[in-house]
Amino acid sequence: MYKKKNILIVFCGMDGTGKTTLAKKLEEYLTMNKIKSEFIHGHTYTISKNSFGISDKHIIKYRKLFSILTPLALLDNYVNYIFKYRCKLKNKTIISDRYYYDKVARMIYYGILNKQFAKIYLKLLPKPDLVFFLDVSAKKAFERKKEYTIRELMRWSKIYKFVSNNINCKIINTNKPLSNSWKLIKNEYVKKRDE
Repeated sequence: MYKKKNILIVFCGMDGTGKTTLAKKLEEYLTMNKIKSEFIHGHTYTISKNSFGISDKHIIKYRKLFSILTPLALLDNYVNYIFKYRCKLKNKTIISDRYYYDKVARMIYYGILNKQFAKIYLKLLPKPDLVFFLDVSAKKAFERKKEYTIRELMRWSKIYKFVSNNINCKIINTNKPLSNSWKLIKNEYVKKRDE
């Protein structure tokens, strides 16, 4: 018998790491095992390449303003957590493709949040039950998705490693076939479920 029936499982990482593929595979696995679950795309970004139609140029231009508004972004995270995640956890396990950790990575990338403040921000975020941080080489990520250059992807990778280290989370390398990563994810899920 499980101590906690429903859990929040999140997949984080830069574009091209296999988050959606692996999250959907976990959802299929839970469905096959008659575990009520829901796949959701995580919190939409306050700041990203296409948020509200804001270009990278404008994000960089107004990053000081965005930086001042960071406490409001944290409050937004909590409100979103209560209404998007917590209420659903009463009835099912939630599998989220992206989470607030991805938002922090984006704020660092665009210079809105420096790493010292990011460490504090990360500690204040609502904690999921299980986190899968996925990492892949910039070259492989570029082959899978061409939204960013290899140089940009190398920078993203460093930022995501910083984020994962600060929440004390294991990184899953998805350079190998995704079936290898799936085995690790399934094993970690089973361990967490049986705690």
